[in-house]
Amino acid sequence: MQKLCLIKLGGSVLTDTTKPNTPKIEEIMRLAREIRSTSRVILGHGSGSFGHVTAHKYKVQDGLKNANSMKGAAMTQNVAAKLHRIVVDELVKAGVSAFSFPPSAGAIARNGRIVRWDISALEEALDKGFLPVTCGDVVVDLTKGVTIASTEEVFRHIAQKLRPARIIVGGDTDGVFTANPKVHKNAKLIERIDGSNIANALRSAGASLKVDVTGGMRSKVAYLYDMSRKFGVECRIINATVPGRVRDALAGRRVRGTIIRA
Repeated sequence: MQKLCLIKLGGSVLTDTTKPNTPKIEEIMRLAREIRSTSRVILGHGSGSFGHVTAHKYKVQDGLKNANSMKGAAMTQNVAAKLHRIVVDELVKAGVSAFSFPPSAGAIARNGRIVRWDISALEEALDKGFLPVTCGDVVVDLTKGVTIASTEEVFRHIAQKLRPARIIVGGDTDGVFTANPKVHKNAKLIERIDGSNIANALRSAGASLKVDVTGGMRSKVAYLYDMSRKFGVECRIINATVPGRVRDALAGRRVRGTIIRA
């Protein structure tokens, strides 16, 4: 049986982060075509200008704090679901047998960490040849009432159960840099992160310049390193905005990016 790969497409790739609730349909269509020839893959995606803007406005990541919290959680879950349906729709149009598994339908968290989510249906769909599609989402939280489960947190739960061989995160930069490459032109790509340089890499990664309630690149690196350490999985951060890179990475070809291996 082919080894399992988890791939995330970031919200900055799928949406226009300068305009609320604006998908990049052409990019989603292109990525759907790049993914369609793969097998034994689980796709996750971020929310970009759909979920993050509303979540930030209502501070959904802080839980049910005031009278507006429940309204904000419902609105955030709703707009995140809209992007999710757009992604699944374009995958199906491209000939992919995509099967939707939003975490809000079954995951339960405690203090921001998913502690219960029966993914046996997802596993069965995967074994039958479907492409399970999940996403960062609003989920019920036993401590805070609700929380934002990032795609990386969703992948952590899935990886704990299914032990993938690889995790690929596709964003809008070539990987992790010594400084933010969008601000510092002399920033250098960190091609490999392991135990010898993880502390420096986390300092370099920093937070996102955009509205990102899940913590930006620093949080992604921390999650991926932790999953590599616990589950022995090789993780890569690549630039999904460059045509062909997602296709090549899924095929196991070497592409420009950052490898994370604890």
